[in-house]
Amino acid sequence: MSAWLSPRGTVAAAAVGVAVAAGAGWRGLALLVVFFVSSSLLTPGGGRREPIQVTANGGIAASAALFSLGQAEWLLAYAGALAAAAADTWATEIGGRSRAQPRLITTFVRVPAGTSGGVTFRGSLGGAFGATLIASSAVLLRLAPAHAWPWIAAGGILGCVADSLLGATLQARYRCPSCGETGEQPLHHCGGSAALERGARWITNDTVNLVGTAVGAVVACVPVALNRMPLA
Repeated sequence: MSAWLSPRGTVAAAAVGVAVAAGAGWRGLALLVVFFVSSSLLTPGGGRREPIQVTANGGIAASAALFSLGQAEWLLAYAGALAAAAADTWATEIGGRSRAQPRLITTFVRVPAGTSGGVTFRGSLGGAFGATLIASSAVLLRLAPAHAWPWIAAGGILGCVADSLLGATLQARYRCPSCGETGEQPLHHCGGSAALERGARWITNDTVNLVGTAVGAVVACVPVALNRMPLA
């Protein structure tokens, strides 16, 4: 577990787990475990997630789980948020192993590996698998009816797409004046302070992940919001 979470990340993950268990019960907690274990196994070294990363990926899901105490449709939002988080993680990790150079999702111009908004076919396919894993698990755990499966999966995939679009357009990207490399952090690994090249400083990778999970939650609930899907 220490390879997957920092000490403070463990506390944040425990808080998310308590919120999920309180709102969605053991089935909701089981779905969270499916997401966490599958995503962590894909990440080299486990990833050592910090509190902000745990919150960005699990905050919307935990909130939806708590709301599900009063309304069952929030369980769909919970599953959709986790599906989006899984899709993003799977796309990133599997795409990072692709030999093909990523293309920016907005222009399809080739970009260096690791560029925000860069996508590959293998990564996109991996993201779809991550979303469908969560959607299938939600149905098997009886958190959602079988006819909700396409919407949960679609929520995960569209949340991942939204993540990439924001990463390519509004997410902050910095260029180090010393070595010329670009990255997502204002302090470059060479020790120099990087200058904002594009995007907004407050839109970080964690902000983008939070928005992506929110998109997944909303899409999963669309048919219920339109009164076109019974929950039983």
